[in-house]
Amino acid sequence: MIIAGIFIAQIPNFQLDASSDSLVLEGDNNLRYYESIKKSYGSDDYLIVSYQVKDNLLDPAQLIHLKRLKTALQSIDQVSSVTTILDVPLFRSPPVPLVDLSKVSITIENGNADMMLASREFKSSPLYSNNLVSKDGKTTAILVSLKNNERFSQLRRQRDEMRLQRAHGQLTDDELTRLKVIEKQVIKNTSIKSELQAQIIANIRITLDQYRDKASLFLGGLPMITTDIVNYISNDLIVFSLAVVGLMTLILAIIFKGIRWVVMPIAISITAALVMTGILAYLEWKVTVISSNFFSLLLVMTLSVTIHLVVRYRELAQLTPDLEYRELIKNTLEQMFKPCLFTTLTTIAAFGSLLISGIKPVIDFGWMMSIGVTLALVLSFLVFPIIMMLLPKPKVKQFKTELGITHKLAKFTERFGTHLLVILVLFIGMAVVGINKLSVENRFIDYFKETTEINQGLTLIDKKLGGTIPLEIIFDDMAEDYWYDEDLRLDIHKIHTYLDGLDETGKVLSIDTLMQILTQANNGKTLNGFFLNVVKSQIPDSAKVHVLNPYASEDNGQLRMVIRIRETNKELKRDELIKKIDRFISDDIGLRPGSFHVTGMLVLYNNMLQSLFDSQIKTIAVVFGMIFVMFLFVFKSISLSILALIPNTLPSLFILGIMGSLGIPLDLMTITISAIAIGIGVDNAIHYIHRFKAEFQKDQDYLTTMYRSHNSIGLAMFYTSITVTLGFLVLVLSNFIPSIYFGIFTAIAMLSSVLANLTLLPKLILMFKPKI
Repeated sequence: MIIAGIFIAQIPNFQLDASSDSLVLEGDNNLRYYESIKKSYGSDDYLIVSYQVKDNLLDPAQLIHLKRLKTALQSIDQVSSVTTILDVPLFRSPPVPLVDLSKVSITIENGNADMMLASREFKSSPLYSNNLVSKDGKTTAILVSLKNNERFSQLRRQRDEMRLQRAHGQLTDDELTRLKVIEKQVIKNTSIKSELQAQIIANIRITLDQYRDKASLFLGGLPMITTDIVNYISNDLIVFSLAVVGLMTLILAIIFKGIRWVVMPIAISITAALVMTGILAYLEWKVTVISSNFFSLLLVMTLSVTIHLVVRYRELAQLTPDLEYRELIKNTLEQMFKPCLFTTLTTIAAFGSLLISGIKPVIDFGWMMSIGVTLALVLSFLVFPIIMMLLPKPKVKQFKTELGITHKLAKFTERFGTHLLVILVLFIGMAVVGINKLSVENRFIDYFKETTEINQGLTLIDKKLGGTIPLEIIFDDMAEDYWYDEDLRLDIHKIHTYLDGLDETGKVLSIDTLMQILTQANNGKTLNGFFLNVVKSQIPDSAKVHVLNPYASEDNGQLRMVIRIRETNKELKRDELIKKIDRFISDDIGLRPGSFHVTGMLVLYNNMLQSLFDSQIKTIAVVFGMIFVMFLFVFKSISLSILALIPNTLPSLFILGIMGSLGIPLDLMTITISAIAIGIGVDNAIHYIHRFKAEFQKDQDYLTTMYRSHNSIGLAMFYTSITVTLGFLVLVLSNFIPSIYFGIFTAIAMLSSVLANLTLLPKLILMFKPKI
């Protein structure tokens, strides 16, 4: 209790991480490049407020309301700037001659804009239409830029640079030590930044609530997405862990009908999960989206061990009621230790397979669960006998060791086992077809229910204001030539036009946007040569901030395009889109590969997803290999090991097949389900075969041994699986879609695993009669 108390006291320091660090690959070369682009052009960590009205956006009363909202947002601490339709430069309201660009600054805020012309310009401008203002003129975007801590950013860049060097084996021992120090500091900085960001977003939402009387307001942007993901996961951790505990308590009460047999397993499970949470907090080990369900998993895995102990004790108490209390407990522990130890080792092997994924959050999850299931075993075998010895010997009422459903499964296996094999072959064929359709193409917007504010806000911004997730294309050594080379300007225009015409893209902004504005101002005539350079020098600084500086840098010679991707496009395939854009620029336009770079969070996230897909295949292959070796060690029989492995391939095949057939993509959470399904499934196989071997010694009869095994260990397997299945199904009530999928598919894995090990496994044993 003292040791548990020490770790549980650390829980207030427990942290979740949904930052961009947890969504990208550590050794991704694109990460370093993206960080350098952010340094040159600014971060995409900004917030967007969609401001939608019913009537006229430029009505005087509406503009006063917008002005008040802007002022309120600017007054929030850590907000660096707020950009609205009030303060952006206008070029056609009224039209400004090119030679007067530097002399005149027209904005609504300055009071020198023609409102009729301004309305027309916002709807038709290459810069503002479908970007700052929707095409129907009823929705506008308010861009809220947050203050950046340059010291934090510099340390992160140093860490990323050193990580790449470490990946290539270029760091000395001293530099590796230095990197560890930097990584710890970055983790602390990220926590500070996340807490500050959450507070800013909370304050912005409070402010928005005060201005909903004259406009419909929604908040969007990457910082809000990551903050809300953390909130959803935190909520799921607390609410659903409590719900799982409550449901399990009810199920155990129905099964065992005794306070001791309910309170003790639940108490041990909760203690194990809380101690593990405290260990993670003590080690400053952040939980990411991938590992966020570790608490629920640990609850059910600890409960599984304790239920097996409870069921075995009750069986022995009924078979030998006169045996001394201490001996009963001792016999229970002795008989269950081997199978529980072996199941723990095979579960560790399953989760240990995640360590080869090469993706840090997945690797961390593998370590967390490996440590967690070890803790579950140790606590169960320590606390169960301690509590039992502290309490008086319970009176175990006579109960039927034969459970109706397990007995029927034994009968079904005997009579229809051959039919079962044929059906399973068909199912496997269907699963393989489904697996071939698997993909990792998913959309951020699909992570949230349609009823949530985040989904509604992203949908509105996506459809009305030109898309949400930014994609960038950087052209090297072209900034200076652009103003003199007409062919280069034509190539950039073709690329801009091509990108603008794609179904997946929303607003496209580039140096060509400025050319389109200048062409409009020049009565539709394209500028070129000397006159173009003269006009460029006439653009006022207030306008350059919006139309020139973000898209051309003469300091580093780069041209930049920013493309916002429509997350609401159901056909969006990130990887295919990136490759399609790359091919067009290199093959159709003829730019040399390496002279341009496609980058941005969309690219980094896509790289993570593609790596997840590759690691899934690698993980499954490794986990089956490891478990086969474990089976050889446990059963000391090649034939029995093969027979035990066959039914435990089915849950993961079925899950991946169902996902592929239904078009459900693999994501940050569902990617781990196969390892979990296999890890849990082999537990059942080991318990069943261990009991089968013990029962077989009585009469050497395979068929009667199967019936006895079903009526003994089958009981514990069924109770555990039903309890865990219903526990995970509670997650369907979450607002976070990946959590819902995780709950459903883990429940399917549990159910299919127990059915496979109570039907297919015994049928294979009856058919092949391996030496036992």
